[in-house]
Amino acid sequence: MKATIGLIAPNKRISDNAYRALKDEILNKRLIVSLLNEDNIVQQAEYLIKKGADLIIARGGTYYDLIDSKLPVPVVQLNYNTEDILNSINHARKLGDKVILILTSNIVFEIERWKDILNADLELIKFEHRHEIDEVIFNIFEKYKEPVILGGTFTCSRADKLGMKYVEIDNSEATIAATYLRAQEIMDLIFRDNKHLQLLSTVLDNVNEGILFINQEGIVEHYNNNILKFFPDVTKQFIDKKLSEVIPELKFVIESLNGKKIENHILKKGKFILNVNTVTVNIEGNKLGIVCTMQDLTEIQKLEEDLRYKLNPKGLSSKYTFENIFTKNKKMKEVIENTKEFARADSTILIYGESGTGKEMFAQSIHNYSERKNAPFVAVNCGALSESLLESELFGYVEGAFTGARKGGKQGLFELAHKGTIFLDEINSLPLEIQSKFLRIIEEKEVMRLGSDYVIPLDVRIIVASNEKLINMVEKGEFRRDLFYRLNVLEIKIPTLKERQDDIIPLFEIFLKEFNSYELPISEELAVKLKEYQWKGNIRELRNVAERYALLKDKMNFEFLNESNDEIDFLTDDLKIDLKELNKTVEELVIESLINKGISKNEISNILGISRTALWKKINNN
Repeated sequence: MKATIGLIAPNKRISDNAYRALKDEILNKRLIVSLLNEDNIVQQAEYLIKKGADLIIARGGTYYDLIDSKLPVPVVQLNYNTEDILNSINHARKLGDKVILILTSNIVFEIERWKDILNADLELIKFEHRHEIDEVIFNIFEKYKEPVILGGTFTCSRADKLGMKYVEIDNSEATIAATYLRAQEIMDLIFRDNKHLQLLSTVLDNVNEGILFINQEGIVEHYNNNILKFFPDVTKQFIDKKLSEVIPELKFVIESLNGKKIENHILKKGKFILNVNTVTVNIEGNKLGIVCTMQDLTEIQKLEEDLRYKLNPKGLSSKYTFENIFTKNKKMKEVIENTKEFARADSTILIYGESGTGKEMFAQSIHNYSERKNAPFVAVNCGALSESLLESELFGYVEGAFTGARKGGKQGLFELAHKGTIFLDEINSLPLEIQSKFLRIIEEKEVMRLGSDYVIPLDVRIIVASNEKLINMVEKGEFRRDLFYRLNVLEIKIPTLKERQDDIIPLFEIFLKEFNSYELPISEELAVKLKEYQWKGNIRELRNVAERYALLKDKMNFEFLNESNDEIDFLTDDLKIDLKELNKTVEELVIESLINKGISKNEISNILGISRTALWKKINNN
């Protein structure tokens, strides 16, 4: 859509040229032409604006008068081009030998060049404002005998009053048309800029942050609506006023103008807890001021909770894929490739691996590689829950099923995994009583909540993991044989870290980078020690060591790598420790040491001569 342009023509000749050049634009009211009225120039421009002009075109001194009047629309100068001036010079030379050009300062005309080409006595005088013209004309009148004045309408009218010869420079049709097109281009740019500003303003008003722009003098130049929400006692009319006066609570922000960056400054304002930050605005090396942003922390927390719920209402998601499993080890690569093939099927998978080898990472990767990747992934550590709690968590319960049961009942983890995958870690810790119910779920594809008398159909892929051979437990009568063969459809054995020696150093370097310690040295001596160490805690233990090294750096003592790593080997199946006879500190250290060595909770409870339930209570109480 074209803008409406107003043209103040200095004389009828230029008005006629405009009509010939832009007849269609005039008839379609996209160009309004008005003859110059020297006594009411500003009022004439205001009249054109009232008629719908989005931009005013004016010439010479008229242009400068309008610029100084600060009209609400842009003003574009109708300049002469070289051809216009040369045509006028030819007319002037017929009236006299001495031709004096009087032009506004922004018009470029190479007078010396054209003096030589035309072999003429030419002189150029430039001015900034129309009020200078009277003095310029009078000085010429005093100095020269019969000069010919060449200039605009106002210049020529002053020469005429003194009886001097003059020629008024006219703008050709081409010059007028070119100026009109330039004016339309300017309006297009202004329209796009206004559109962008309106868009930016809309965006800023619809973000959750309060935003202020303060210039180098500490004056507010822009704000969004959230500022008025956070500071309701502030009047809307505070643009172009000092920030310290209109919002004194934010006067500390002014320090940013002197180079002090404000980061995470907490400000309490009424019911809002605001996190205030500033950033400097530099354009082409010039510091223009600062942008101050403030976030309502209570609103952020609420949004974060809502977002987490919408994206993952049950917290049942998996984040790891096979790409997250780093290895250079040939055996490990074969395991990964076989596992990918297993992932495409829907059969039950049994994962063997010592503690810390990454069994859950494999389980998540299988889920994300399967057709169930967009459905829930539910992970539960069977060894971390007591027998009674494990049963209610896995199968769910109805209201009133037991004392303390939640009103309305609760879904079990198998139900939550419907259409997706459930991963049961430390399946070897599953009590025999629960094993029979688990077997029914696998066989019948249905679950019954505790206290209920009806079954719920299930569509779930089952992955289980164990840190000890289930077949050995079957032979001892500790694991159901029928359940074992239901689980052991597809078997994966994850190598220990000791079996992946070529992965130890690269993994150690990866962990150091993870803890932002890119340049910590790994000497040949240290590399040898890392490779020779037993790593009974596997990758988890390696990561812990890397974290300590990242924190301690050259203070880190690696003497433990020289130890046999068998400091608890004296604990055998035949030796029982009565924890009651030990103080609490020793008890905690022993249990923690056993867990860190990757020993299962079944083994720990056997070693310590206590039940799994008692062990669970001690771990949780500690």
